Amino acid sequence: MSDPTPSSSTTPVVVSVAPSRMGRTPGKAHKSDKTAVKRSYLSAEIKTPFEKRMEQEKKKEAAKAVERELKDDKEAERQRKVNIIKERRERQAERIRMEEMKAKMSAKKLQRMKKRQGRSKKING
Repeated sequence: MSDPTPSSSTTPVVVSVAPSRMGRTPGKAHKSDKTAVKRSYLSAEIKTPFEKRMEQEKKKEAAKAVERELKDDKEAERQRKVNIIKERRERQAERIRMEEMKAKMSAKKLQRMKKRQGRSKKING
């Protein structure tokens, strides 16, 4: 075992030490230079160029406008149907009220006629 070849488990790991910035040596030569933040935590949407984001925003707004227009048309159609139903009910209620009033008036008229008939000597005797 006097073989001078080092085994893989006992080989020392050599870490190169970077010289410190600005030629200063004390302390933290092992630390690397600071770099700009990668912003890997941000979504891809935010990282896209401004013009591309604005183009996507315009597309979204156009789609929303079309959707809003369709909703408005649908709501207008629904309101039109509701108004038709309300008008029909009002006309029917008015017709029923007029019929009742007509019946009441004719009943009163009949009552008056009977009263007048009762005054005559022929009927009263």
